[in-house]
Amino acid sequence: MSDAERTERASVVPITVEADRPGESSDARRTERVGYLIAFTAAAAYGTNAVLTRRGLAHYGHPFRAIVIALIVGVVVLAPLAFRAWHAQGAGWRPERRALLFILASGLCAIMGYSANVIALSLLPVVVVAPISSTYPLITVFLVRVFLRQHEDVSRRMILGAVCVVAGVVMVTVFR
Repeated sequence: MSDAERTERASVVPITVEADRPGESSDARRTERVGYLIAFTAAAAYGTNAVLTRRGLAHYGHPFRAIVIALIVGVVVLAPLAFRAWHAQGAGWRPERRALLFILASGLCAIMGYSANVIALSLLPVVVVAPISSTYPLITVFLVRVFLRQHEDVSRRMILGAVCVVAGVVMVTVFR
């Protein structure tokens, strides 16, 4: 992978990682630590979200009302950040059409996944829904292998890790 490709791939967040492992700079190590911290924060937020959603559904009613309220809160919270990011791009900036299509499809998948999760939480206990919805790494690894083959490496160890996640879900679901 060239330096330009690595920089492009790693600069999704305003922090850019350019160093490889051997002789890696302290900035790159810091960026990696921040990435892990954000990933664990996402895991904590997703885990908390499932419990709060289930609790709210017990008192609120129909899952579609809960979905709409949650999405409105998301828009209200993210709109200022999105506007700031868009404004920082500078005058005359326009996204590529193909990139915009991928982002729109991603948003549609996110809404479908969140909605399906909320509906499942209205029908099943959190201890069943959370592990099942957490099988997405297997789907992600498969899709990365198919669509991002030139950009990301999928090792046997990663595939094995995804399979272990699914095996754990099966055990939790079947033996609950």
